[in-house]
Amino acid sequence: MMKTKQIIAYITALIFGITFFTSCVDNDDYSIPPIPPEGFFKETFANVTDASGNPVSATVRPKIDVAMNFDNGAPVTYSDPTGRCDVRLLSGVPCVWFPTSTTLSSSLIVDGLPTEGRTNMTLRYYFNAGVYNAGETSNANKLIVKCNGVEVTVPDIPMTTANSRNTFIPVKIRIPDGTTKIEFDGIPTNNTYGFRISKIEIIENYPWSE
Repeated sequence: MMKTKQIIAYITALIFGITFFTSCVDNDDYSIPPIPPEGFFKETFANVTDASGNPVSATVRPKIDVAMNFDNGAPVTYSDPTGRCDVRLLSGVPCVWFPTSTTLSSSLIVDGLPTEGRTNMTLRYYFNAGVYNAGETSNANKLIVKCNGVEVTVPDIPMTTANSRNTFIPVKIRIPDGTTKIEFDGIPTNNTYGFRISKIEIIENYPWSE
């Protein structure tokens, strides 16, 4: 009889423990944060090298048209008709640098994107406006973005030394179905301090309610 009571006591304690644990997991204070969605297309620039195979470093900064070993191969292509953008590091983060100029543009074109059959797409990339000294300001929407040659709306995200100094800020843009080419343009009138972009992704059915 004693064994039966002990078994019942153990079962009761086990049920209580499971119920308590479940209630803790369901509680917002203990819940695990959701994993951010990842894209079906990703370019991190983390594997880029120069033509000799040297990885990007403080001294190795290959221009886009001669850089090798992007995350994506054919049919995806990377180009810069201005010949001014290069891949470099910012605080150890590989990125594309759009140099400042009062007269010259700079650009990165990613073409041949594998978007066939994809719908409700979101472009996400990480952006740094190059502001460094006190009083310098910029905005995420100063980097022009085009999809298949048509300019799309970039969100208004102010960049200051408080949030953008040596820091990348995520930018999310809804892009049209059928987009196979995305162009990032740093035009002279907007590019006062230089721009950097890193980790470009295209995500299908991004949960914009986040």
